[in-house]
Amino acid sequence: MQDELEIMWIAHRDELRAFIARRVPCQAAVDDILQDVFCKTLSHLAQGHVTQPRGWLFAVTRTTIADHYRSRRPTVELPSSLASASPDPSVGAPRAMGACLKPMIDALPEKMRAPLVMADYEGMRQREVASRLGISLAAVKSRVLRARLQMRRMIEECCQLELDARGSITDFVVKPGGCSRWSAVGTEN
Repeated sequence: MQDELEIMWIAHRDELRAFIARRVPCQAAVDDILQDVFCKTLSHLAQGHVTQPRGWLFAVTRTTIADHYRSRRPTVELPSSLASASPDPSVGAPRAMGACLKPMIDALPEKMRAPLVMADYEGMRQREVASRLGISLAAVKSRVLRARLQMRRMIEECCQLELDARGSITDFVVKPGGCSRWSAVGTEN
């Protein structure tokens, strides 16, 4: 293994140094990154054999360069006033949306509603839900997924949503007809 490492490193070291130097202007940082790549190579080769050494070395090098820049990113302490500026999810749109969800959940067929409530609202692991309901884990996963998709369709039919950049609901408007029409949905499926 030592011979394999030495051969691989000698064959690619200069090419790796040039690759790093094109991306990192500081020569000392280039040497540090190259040494980090060598250390990662040592630890990985102790665990097993690399089938594509050149590609693997360049992948490790790209990751190490990214880690170098990530660690150098300047951080600024945020003012404490920003902490109080974030919205409280227990009030406003998310809380009001929660009140709209009850009739939708109630409208789901029981075989989909029970796993969804246990997994998403009671916080049980899906394996535990399967055990409690006496069904397979695959069945629980399928039912929870189908229930989530059904809930999404109901919400999109019922409400006009406004989302932030992360996809979180910031506001919503109930469409005409509201959530009242979900009382008959449970009998459809």
